[in-house]
Amino acid sequence: RQNGGLYTKAAQFVASLQGGAGDKGIPKEYVDVLKVLTDSAPYRPMSEMNSVFTDDVTNFGGKGANELFTWFDDVPIAAASLAQVHRARDAEGRELAVKMVYPTLKKEMASDFNMFRRLGSQIQPGGYDLGWMVDEFQETIKVELDLINEAQNAEATAKLFKGRKDVIVPKVVWAKTTENVLTMEYVPGLLRVSEPDVLRANGISLDEAGALVSGTLAEMALCEGHVHGDPHAGNIYVCAQRSGQFLGGVKPCVVLLDHGLYHTIDDQMRRDLCKLFIACIERNRREISRLSENIAGPMHRFFPLLLSPWFVLGTSLSWEDLDAARNNRLPPSITSQDVSGAFEALHNSGGAVLGVLHSFGYTRGLLNSLSFSERQRLKSMATYANLGLLPTEMRQRAVREGLHTLPWRIRLRLWRSKLQVDISAVMLRVLTVTMAPEIDGSKSFDWCIVIADFVLELGRLSIIK
Repeated sequence: RQNGGLYTKAAQFVASLQGGAGDKGIPKEYVDVLKVLTDSAPYRPMSEMNSVFTDDVTNFGGKGANELFTWFDDVPIAAASLAQVHRARDAEGRELAVKMVYPTLKKEMASDFNMFRRLGSQIQPGGYDLGWMVDEFQETIKVELDLINEAQNAEATAKLFKGRKDVIVPKVVWAKTTENVLTMEYVPGLLRVSEPDVLRANGISLDEAGALVSGTLAEMALCEGHVHGDPHAGNIYVCAQRSGQFLGGVKPCVVLLDHGLYHTIDDQMRRDLCKLFIACIERNRREISRLSENIAGPMHRFFPLLLSPWFVLGTSLSWEDLDAARNNRLPPSITSQDVSGAFEALHNSGGAVLGVLHSFGYTRGLLNSLSFSERQRLKSMATYANLGLLPTEMRQRAVREGLHTLPWRIRLRLWRSKLQVDISAVMLRVLTVTMAPEIDGSKSFDWCIVIADFVLELGRLSIIK
């Protein structure tokens, strides 16, 4: 916290990736301490930040914030690792949010990254040299520090959700946007996804909020190939919208912030990823193996488990693996060396696969905060994986107007995928009971055997080819 800048960015990474590994991967105590840094990092006084305006003679004529805006709040509404955000008002009366990069950050980057490299050379989990992660981190930061790039990403994302009332991307004000300053419309009433009690107090259903957050991010990745690279609790918010015949009800609306980092996946990889999710959900081992190899190369054996621990059902089974999957953890047979090797191989193969996994990990962390279960998340992913394989016009109409606009055979396919998730949930529960080492299989209760046989048979059914 005291060092700020890139150190805060590293802390945000740790605080946001609890999903998928459970407390064993990143202890809850660490997450609870560090999560404050996602939007409440130490901020810098305006006397220091004002140089972002005054030193930019070309764009701002050397004027300070109080000259460029009719009102400017010196106390930021949010402070993060690379920038802080202030409320302001312009001559047209528009309420604005002004994001400013810390003036000294770019000068400090070289020495900070040298320190990270020295630390990385001394810490090698499982004997793996993770120095490549520091290089990747440095390239990512350079992209995020260009606020012109962020503004362009924001407009591209807003275009995807044009006409949608349940997804908000604040509008860019280009007249006061530069490489170091991003000015956007201010969105009031933002509620943190990581504070479920506050959401409930505002009349928002956690299930509805979870479904909206999960669906929005899944739609971006699986339907558009446009993957938000940093969806932690400081960048993805929810606000309450009045709904119903007499506006007495409340519906959640998701607000997408911080568009500095996006991963773009080409259409072939996007479609392969959609097919892989469906194959994993339907436990189709042949397709899982084929598609995983297409996407992840030599690390295809581990790739499905990085998408969800539940996908162990599409691999060889042991009781320990099943029990870990049921509790949303990676199987104990997967070691830290395996995971490190998988990530390094994915990095060396190029492409955006590693960034997609990173984004999915952040999303699981968000959904954990909302008590949105892995079962619910996989149903959401199943829906958008199927939609992602449809013709663009049909898909966009379904997302905009509702799934009822789809042909009946497509709706049945969606229903089938969701049913397969339910079957997987029952299989995990039943199989962990019947395969538990402390239970003698020859003396198992008859009802366990009957249920297990029924569920396994149901899992083999192919309702629609």
